[in-house]
Amino acid sequence: MTFLNPIWLYALPLVLLPIVIHLLNQRRHRTVDWGAMQFLLSAKKMSRGMARLKQWLIMAMRMLAIAGLIFVICRPLSSGLIGSLTGGKPETVIVLLDRSASMQQQRLQTGKSKLALGREKIAAALQTMGGDQPIVLIESCGVQPIAVNQPSDLLDLPAAGETEAQSDLPSMLDAALDYITDNQTGRTDVWICSDSATNDWRPDNSQWAAINSGFANLEGVRFHVLNFPEPVDNNLAVAVTRHDRVDTADKSELVLDLNIERTGGSVGIGTVQVTFNINGIRSVLEVELEGDTAVLNGHRIPIDRELELGWGQVELPQDANLSDNAYYFAFARPTARKTVVVSDNPQSLRAIEFAAATSADGQTEFSAEVLPSEKIGEIDWQATALIVWQAQLPQGTAAKQLARFVEAGRSIIFVPPDQVGKASFAGVQWQDWQQVEGDGLKIGYWNNDSDLVAKTKNGNALGLNEILVYQHASIVGEYRLLAKIENDSPLLVRANTDAGGVYFLATWPAATHSSLGREGISMFAMIHRAIAMGAESLGAAQHFAAGTSPAIQANQFEAVVPKVDDSTVRLAGSHPFRAGIYRGEERLVAINRPIDEVRGVAMPRDELEQIFDGLDFHVVDDSLTSERSLASEVWKAFIVLAGVALLLEAWFCMPPKPAPKESVASLSNQARRAA
Repeated sequence: MTFLNPIWLYALPLVLLPIVIHLLNQRRHRTVDWGAMQFLLSAKKMSRGMARLKQWLIMAMRMLAIAGLIFVICRPLSSGLIGSLTGGKPETVIVLLDRSASMQQQRLQTGKSKLALGREKIAAALQTMGGDQPIVLIESCGVQPIAVNQPSDLLDLPAAGETEAQSDLPSMLDAALDYITDNQTGRTDVWICSDSATNDWRPDNSQWAAINSGFANLEGVRFHVLNFPEPVDNNLAVAVTRHDRVDTADKSELVLDLNIERTGGSVGIGTVQVTFNINGIRSVLEVELEGDTAVLNGHRIPIDRELELGWGQVELPQDANLSDNAYYFAFARPTARKTVVVSDNPQSLRAIEFAAATSADGQTEFSAEVLPSEKIGEIDWQATALIVWQAQLPQGTAAKQLARFVEAGRSIIFVPPDQVGKASFAGVQWQDWQQVEGDGLKIGYWNNDSDLVAKTKNGNALGLNEILVYQHASIVGEYRLLAKIENDSPLLVRANTDAGGVYFLATWPAATHSSLGREGISMFAMIHRAIAMGAESLGAAQHFAAGTSPAIQANQFEAVVPKVDDSTVRLAGSHPFRAGIYRGEERLVAINRPIDEVRGVAMPRDELEQIFDGLDFHVVDDSLTSERSLASEVWKAFIVLAGVALLLEAWFCMPPKPAPKESVASLSNQARRAA
């Protein structure tokens, strides 16, 4: 049992008061033997056991009544958090809200999302616990402490609403740790509302060890995790993988490639209605869905030849998760796509240079410039989409320049130099070169779902299985594996960054190190995908993932789609975290959810428990269909218990019913029988 005022539990010894009174009362009377009483005692000997039992029952009822009144004063709670609030009311409450796109999963019958339901339950629990302690909100977008006046404010704060961004739970808990340490909050409850998505919790993040250690050194901090791990049921998500403007002599068209993925539903053949909205002009197309995916390549939509800048939206019918039903893009006339190759051994990267300078469609201009490592100051940072870096990993000023380049949404591919150093970039670094014995090793695995090694437009996998590796440098650090060699060594990885793309390739495309240069199609596809990603932040039509640093510029822009009207409440500065089209001076910015928010999976329970290992924590797994409260007072039940106990005590104290008086006739008959 849990109590809001557990200090009153020290009064429980008072339940012994009836026994003490009984014993003292017995000592007030002295026993004096009297001959005539022996006959009466002998007559009552048979009923003595029943009388003693009644006395014990009376005493038990009195004790139960006192215990019930003490429990009422202690304000007991009954909830899914039983056993987690035994320390009583906290002095401070910190609420961590996961506002990621996956938290928009909703129950179709009520239209209530995981985030909305979580806010309601936490607010109700805090109100039940008194609601008079300081409440601090740390949400996943701002990751800054926000003072909350009362629990009900959590329901209406714009800073607690839905977004399409990704969450960073390690950073949120680190912010909570700093707040507790800086403000000496005393006994503190930390409430976390999340769906335990792996991409939001990042269990492999190196921050967790320091965070756990920091909280372990504090006293009186408790964690309550309200978890919504249930997967999305029969959900469809759409993403536009290509949006090119094609101008010919007599017309202009948009050429679109899009993917539709289904999760949590039965596999089968069906159709889905896709709505295209190009500058406010809508059209509808039925797309066949086979299995759990549908791919539409080369869909052409005519546009005005005079249109210099425009936007588009692809939309699916509403389902359990609204955040992935729409995808936004902006388009303009093609701009030149420039690559800079930084290398002191450019001959080893000749194949990459050639691929970067070759146009894929014959319309867009591609160029590649080669610079030695000492001339990186000549790079045109504003016009470059991709940098291929084959030199010692940058440090100092060069590292800062490349970091800003990535934060702007551009791409970098690091290729190992002849002699690897000890420096790192974005948490990844090289180690020594490894010589492969024999005829080389094949590629053992590559992730063909997304990124540089994804399937081609026609749905076929890249031919990486034909590539042989003869020499490779080891890669260590925190990254996402895209491809690995048969000996389980990484071949291509992507560093964990908030914006842009930072890739590490473990070998050269030269014949001395691999056959990657000879397999030109695969390498050409990877290089052009990296260029396309970097080019999304160039020109008048730009594309960013919600919540990333490049998307911050949308704060100064006007929302075009979805249009924000007077009935829509949005927090100032929320544009970077909401998917849509935003218009600035001669620019359109399209913001969409990160791809991981669509394909994210719930973190296993044991990994969640490992994060809080050694701390005072409790996890409550909830669902959208559950109506149970997190904390409800049950003191009324103890009042009823005390009242019933007093009634039973009064009933046991009632004297026995007197025996009926026998008539004179019956007495005479008894006398005659006796004679």
